[in-house]
Amino acid sequence: MRIFKITILSLFILCANSLFSKAQENLKIKKSDFKIEIKEVGFKDAWKDIKEGEKLFTAGLGTFPNALVYYLKANKYNSECAKLSYKIGVCYLATDKFYYATEYLEKAYLKDNNIADDVHLMLARAYHLNLDFDNAIENYNAYYNSFSVKNLEKYDISVDKYIKECKYGQELVNSPVRVIINNLGERINSEFDDYNPVLHPNQNLLYFTSRCNVDKKDKRLKVDNKYKENIFISEQAGELWRKPKIIENKLDSKSNESLLTLSSDGSKIFLYNGEENGGDIMVSELKKDSWKSPKRISGRILSKSKETTITFSPDESEMFFVSNQYGTIGGMDIFYSKIDAKGKWTEPMNMNAAINTPYDEEAVYWHPKVDKLYFSSQGHNSMGGFDVFVMERDINGVWSSPENLGYPINTPSDDIFFKMDETNKHAYYSSVRDNGYGGKDLYKVIILGEEKMLKLKTDDIYLAWNHIPIDDLFYHVPSEIKVDTALFMVGMVTDSKSGESIKLTKIEVIDLELSQVVATGLTDTAGMYQIKIPKNKDYGVEVTAKDYLFFVEIAYLSQKQVVKSKITVNFQLDKIDVGATMVLNNIFFETNKATIKVESTTELERLANLLIENPTIRLEISGHTDNVGSFRANQKLSESRAKSVVDYMVSKGVGSSRLEYKGYSFNQPIADNNTAEGRGKNRRVEFKVLSK
Repeated sequence: MRIFKITILSLFILCANSLFSKAQENLKIKKSDFKIEIKEVGFKDAWKDIKEGEKLFTAGLGTFPNALVYYLKANKYNSECAKLSYKIGVCYLATDKFYYATEYLEKAYLKDNNIADDVHLMLARAYHLNLDFDNAIENYNAYYNSFSVKNLEKYDISVDKYIKECKYGQELVNSPVRVIINNLGERINSEFDDYNPVLHPNQNLLYFTSRCNVDKKDKRLKVDNKYKENIFISEQAGELWRKPKIIENKLDSKSNESLLTLSSDGSKIFLYNGEENGGDIMVSELKKDSWKSPKRISGRILSKSKETTITFSPDESEMFFVSNQYGTIGGMDIFYSKIDAKGKWTEPMNMNAAINTPYDEEAVYWHPKVDKLYFSSQGHNSMGGFDVFVMERDINGVWSSPENLGYPINTPSDDIFFKMDETNKHAYYSSVRDNGYGGKDLYKVIILGEEKMLKLKTDDIYLAWNHIPIDDLFYHVPSEIKVDTALFMVGMVTDSKSGESIKLTKIEVIDLELSQVVATGLTDTAGMYQIKIPKNKDYGVEVTAKDYLFFVEIAYLSQKQVVKSKITVNFQLDKIDVGATMVLNNIFFETNKATIKVESTTELERLANLLIENPTIRLEISGHTDNVGSFRANQKLSESRAKSVVDYMVSKGVGSSRLEYKGYSFNQPIADNNTAEGRGKNRRVEFKVLSK
């Protein structure tokens, strides 16, 4: 009997299991560690939380987020327990909220330098994932010096490789690529791992794999303590995706179904099945409106080893797939096969050491129009985990060396299943990022390309009406024609997650030159509004509604089309939910100081009003900087600026217990630090809803 079912994502998690296995050994929180003798009240409940957390922590990676909930509750009773701080840090490290890990691991280490044998490794991983490469390298070296080579081999941990990744990361972060990376949202992504986005050829259907708990009865798999895989499908509705549905026909079974790819015409779907020979590739054909039972693909391709991801050339005469079958250079490798003269697949051929590394390669994808192959690798110049690479085949059939797609597409975590569209302007992939909903999420990448210089037209402009008329022709001086020039801004205000309309929303139109409100309107019961505006130009817009975060942005009306005297601008508001975040774009500080400038007053008043009108919510105010200067100096500055905002709120009557402040230095950039404009965007203050 098989002990566990292998999911495709489990193959990527084995390394993480090895990393965190050490953290689970011999570090049990005892009552003597945790109980505060002079603080009897609350201990009983807090100790119950500790015991629940310990059970979930010991169970493995899949329940680390659940353990974290109990640990954080217990932390309210005793926030000075070193072992508890360590375990909270480790749990954060294993989630998509790894930016909190540094705080707790540092706290544990300062309380007890010998808290755990791997505390330097955990600290190094936290710094690494947060792009603080210097501190990461320092702690990797400290861990290496404190451990014997034998112990390092036992846990399959390559400190040298991690240090190389940090050095690669420094290079990549200093030369970022121009992209916008957007989370596909809560409708698509869950609190669990969601990955491998596959668009149907008609572009209006999105298939993907998720490890969410579908019917609340799914069991966790022993390999990683997470739920089994299922395939979901979502239909596009305008610019958004509808709530996905699980595929419940013959593609669905009690086993794991992981989506791999679709044929170019959408008539075949390729799946990964962890039950067959340690992991095989299956194919199902579409008949009428339903999928047939999946069958194994060509026997020549499959082996008794694992075959995971697969991709085909646009004419489907060539294929690449990933396997650890005989002939691998190390781990999972990319293999190649093509259709021969008899219409059969040729014997698979390893793509050689120039492409495959001693580490794992995964998630191959052939560009839909040209001979480009995208794949993810833990080798080459990866900055950590799996990075996405691309290589191109020339007219002589020779493939180029793999090229890292760069930061911020790639991060020190896993970035995988990259799918470029045929226009080279958009791509979808899976990543772990700090704005996620849990584990791996699906993201859309907008490729901006190289920055271009503006060209100004200098030719003379000739106006026909300015020409002197010929005397012997009839000529009439143009008379004024009165035209109705009334112009309206119209549109709808909806909930960003549910898509439902929001009634009685107040919309204020602000003249940017005059810095004053020039028009106001309300949405009707259907969420629609119509506001008369003075002229067609760019305005600031403030949108407010009960139970929603305020919205302030520039409406670029001059760039929009006027249709029957109307310019359509729709708005989406974020509900005041726990975890919701917002950038306060109009808070300004004196250079290298935490002193708030006078022009920040309007934005600060908006935030104060939000807190006053919603008296139960608690916020974290966070400061962020660009990457100019040292990490420590920016950390101090970002924290001081966040505290200045909190102090202002308290001066306006907001209770200090409702506010927390944190600094994140340059660990969470939202723009390109390589340009003055990007650095300006990264120097910002945000807030996050902690409770409501």
